[in-house]
Amino acid sequence: MLVTIGLPFVNDRNTIIHTIQSIFAQTYTNWELIIMDDGSTDGTLELVRQIIDPRVTVVSDGKNLQLSARLNQIHSMVRGKYIARMDSDDIMHPNRIQQQVEYLEAHP
Repeated sequence: MLVTIGLPFVNDRNTIIHTIQSIFAQTYTNWELIIMDDGSTDGTLELVRQIIDPRVTVVSDGKNLQLSARLNQIHSMVRGKYIARMDSDDIMHPNRIQQQVEYLEAHP
């Protein structure tokens, strides 16, 4: 896969599903998604664990280590050439990854 999408979250049950739906709605499909829990207590982790897709990895150790630690952890797991970062309350335009990959590949 060419793109790794990193999605850290903590207690975002009300927004994360829309975020993930926007990722699955991408016109570019050669991606992996690393969903990184930062010690959620509101059921968000259980919600994202219901996603069944070989491109998706859900990671949780039950601790709250803060965003920078989780971003570093995601970076250590990346398999793609490129990394796209998402916040758990953001929505991705359907062409975002395709446009970014096309630009980056055309301008090495």
